[in-house]
Amino acid sequence: MLWREWVPQRKQHKQPGVRCMSSDESDSEGNVLHVGPVERASTKTRAWFNMYSQRRHGTTAGQHGCSTNSGSEAGAPHGFELSFLSLSGVDDSVSPRTLCDISQEFSFVEWGVNFRAEKQGKEPRYASLAWLRQLQEEIDRRQQTGKFAPIHFAAHLGGEYCIDVLKGDTSLVRTLWEDYGFLRIHLCPTKSHGVNSSQLKKYLPSLKSVIVALPQVEFVLLVTRETRALTFQLMNDCQPNLAFFYNAEESASCTGPPAKSQNGSNALPKRPLPCPHPGIHCGYGGCLTVDNLTEELRRIAQVVNNPKRPVWIDLESGLRSCRPGKPDEFDLGKAWACIRTVFDLDLPRPRPTFASR
Repeated sequence: MLWREWVPQRKQHKQPGVRCMSSDESDSEGNVLHVGPVERASTKTRAWFNMYSQRRHGTTAGQHGCSTNSGSEAGAPHGFELSFLSLSGVDDSVSPRTLCDISQEFSFVEWGVNFRAEKQGKEPRYASLAWLRQLQEEIDRRQQTGKFAPIHFAAHLGGEYCIDVLKGDTSLVRTLWEDYGFLRIHLCPTKSHGVNSSQLKKYLPSLKSVIVALPQVEFVLLVTRETRALTFQLMNDCQPNLAFFYNAEESASCTGPPAKSQNGSNALPKRPLPCPHPGIHCGYGGCLTVDNLTEELRRIAQVVNNPKRPVWIDLESGLRSCRPGKPDEFDLGKAWACIRTVFDLDLPRPRPTFASR
């Protein structure tokens, strides 16, 4: 599917400026100040938590490792400020209306949509053209009601879409920004995402031209051994809308099987130090699940070790479930469990600066 098929036959519009709520603002209706996560939850929020914590296969929130007291008993990680909890790989199995409803209640949630021409609408984790149109229509409808909170979406580009941006083509990014409200663009120029990464350095001038041409969009580069040369060059002349993403699963695929711990089990995923440049927004993902999210948030906080540094967390594989006939389904129950974990931890939030923070 060519991306130009997505362009709507109507006047382009822009989603209202997307921002994160500051650390002293509430994520729920009423904007109640200085209260705990349970107290500040609206009736709708509590109802959603109760429903989704028990809905999936008869399990409870406690079995998913996200009981309402788990975060407060151990204390929230304070080594970073959470800019986003990014839940990626949304596709036709989940309604755009549901995503928008969740975003209205939780300003820290971001939805990651994967884009790759040969997979779009044909494989799980890649939303179809029809789904994208439904998303656009739902955002339009909410804008017209006058009761519309910003909704965060990030586009994860692989294959030809990623190469086009590397070559300096801004048209796809402009379409995603102007018509669908995507304010963050993930570039995944690695072999696993359908990109020949052997000569990425040659794209430095053309990629920088795209980043400079669209300052309202944040460009996220996947940082691995494959992309190292391009990463270092971008750091030499850092732009304010540049971000780096550290994916433990991607790094493991480059270095071979994970090392074994002393007891014979797989070692904990590697979480590298964030880019030393304080102006570069950084994110962590890979090997994150409902069960280990709290523990990994604490590990990431220890690595970052800067209470004022904005960091986002991204989950994709950890949100999938296998059912008969649906071997790779986006599990909304797992997404809700992750939201509740972050909500109960009451992590510090950055004050709004750039669109993504």
